[in-house]
Amino acid sequence: MSVNIMGIQIPGAIASIVQDNKAIAEQALNEMINKHKDDPARIIKEIQQPSPFSQFLDIKI
Repeated sequence: MSVNIMGIQIPGAIASIVQDNKAIAEQALNEMINKHKDDPARIIKEIQQPSPFSQFLDIKI
């Protein structure tokens, strides 16, 4: 097995690692896209969640 990256033919184990990582990255990206397409209000819900760091930023004057 080999893969062609920018005109350079890369053989063997490196090629399979590159192809596996590419497939994993594409799957993760598609899952993120589909998650937000299925529930557009999710972004608003995530933004409205309190930050875990907000307790450290509570400054009293």
